[in-house]
Amino acid sequence: MAAIAGAACAAAYTTPSISGDTSAMARKSVYNVKDFGATGNRQDNATEAFRRAIDAGTANGGGIVHVPPGAYTVGTIQLKDHVTLDLSAGSTLFLSQDRNDFIRGGRAMIFAENARNIGVTGRGTLDGLAQYEFAEMRSVDARISKEIEIARQAGVDMRRYYRSSEAMNTFMFIINDTTDFLLEGVSIINSPLWTVRLNDCDRVFVKGIHIYSDLEKGVNADGIDICSSSNVTISDSVIVSADDSICVKAVSRNGKKANPCRNITVNNCVLTSSSTPLKIGTETVETEISHILFNNCVIRNSNKGFGIDVLDGATVSDIVFSNLTIETNRRHWNWWGDAEMCKILLSKRNPSSTLGSIRNIVIDNIIANVMGTSKIIGHPDQPLENIRISNVHMSMNPEDYKDKRATHAFVVEDVVGLTIRDLAIEWSVGETEKKWQSALALNRVGDLVVDSFSGRQGLVTKDAPAILLENISAGILRDCHAPEGTATFVHIKGDATQNILLKNNRLKKAGKEITFETDKLKENIDLK
Repeated sequence: MAAIAGAACAAAYTTPSISGDTSAMARKSVYNVKDFGATGNRQDNATEAFRRAIDAGTANGGGIVHVPPGAYTVGTIQLKDHVTLDLSAGSTLFLSQDRNDFIRGGRAMIFAENARNIGVTGRGTLDGLAQYEFAEMRSVDARISKEIEIARQAGVDMRRYYRSSEAMNTFMFIINDTTDFLLEGVSIINSPLWTVRLNDCDRVFVKGIHIYSDLEKGVNADGIDICSSSNVTISDSVIVSADDSICVKAVSRNGKKANPCRNITVNNCVLTSSSTPLKIGTETVETEISHILFNNCVIRNSNKGFGIDVLDGATVSDIVFSNLTIETNRRHWNWWGDAEMCKILLSKRNPSSTLGSIRNIVIDNIIANVMGTSKIIGHPDQPLENIRISNVHMSMNPEDYKDKRATHAFVVEDVVGLTIRDLAIEWSVGETEKKWQSALALNRVGDLVVDSFSGRQGLVTKDAPAILLENISAGILRDCHAPEGTATFVHIKGDATQNILLKNNRLKKAGKEITFETDKLKENIDLK
């Protein structure tokens, strides 16, 4: 960007034109907010100055609204067609605490509606000045009612953080019905609500940004929420968020059916979350959520690794979680998550909700150091379909909170077409948890393949099986390994269990290779 020419420039300054064009459009392509009344002093409200600069750019067919170094207090800044807001290094936008500075329907610092080709770029910062208060629990969250009761029984302090009633409860970004939105380079911190909310957008490019919200206090301060939007890429970003870091949702707006969420990639990001760093759901209104790739990410100090939570009838398919390193730590009871590697769940939000579906999910090449029970759970009326897990190494560590939750390392229920290859589960030896049980617990699974699994039960002093198979139809376990300390490698139970083959397994180190709930089940097992 060319240097500002000085005070002689009334409303804009000229940038060199590659083509040599000297038209009025080229001469007026950059608009300095200070030329429209902004002082760069935080005590001076700059909302109207920013709006005038954007309007000037719009009137001339678009351009760059330039924000020099300084501190600016602003309410809603509405981006319009072909305008990019560029924040210089050393510039900070602070969220106004005056409700009159926010436009109706746009509870955000940065807002757009039905816009094309807009952006926010640069090395500056947007600060939402979030405020919180620590108070007694005001209601029971039905989604974590079991966890709340465990915490209560363990004597945990049942107070938690809430957003302050005096705070400006706004989003930092609301981008509605927009095509071609670029968000690059900036830092967005202390959002009172979701940091970036994309509603019904197409072609969104997020690159090299930093998002931060307080990991203990920042309730509902998600990083990026992709709502009913398609063709979205997020890359090379660092997100530290109390709530979900990057979340894909299907949401109906203005009485209209929810648009599909398709063609979304998240790549090369470093994520920390007190809830879920990479997530689909829970808002999953009846539509399609498909062709989503979460790849090459580092997840540290989070309450979960990744998850899919379908409660409102959506069809979720063709999803890949790959090349992830995951480190989880338990959080305060009010956060969703048990410090597990993953949770994939199909359910109904309430009895009248439509039951959706989940199919064609790939989990590949994961290193996970976790504390909680990972779960992949379908619905008895609608099993998950075609779930493939490969090249996963999971280390189970003791929980760092006194309200203990972990039991099995990995639970899978109500799935048709489950393939597990090269899964290794290791348990902490020096420090353990009394509730630890099996490494792998499978129930109501059809068309099962377990290939090259290694693991034992959680406690070497207990006789829980390494693998618990219950009501399994048509399954094969082959080339599996029982490590030292394994009591029973496989225990088989359930009247629906049939057609199970065990082949080429190395089980000599197990106290017992295979046990059965009843002698009748032996008739359905083929040992080779």
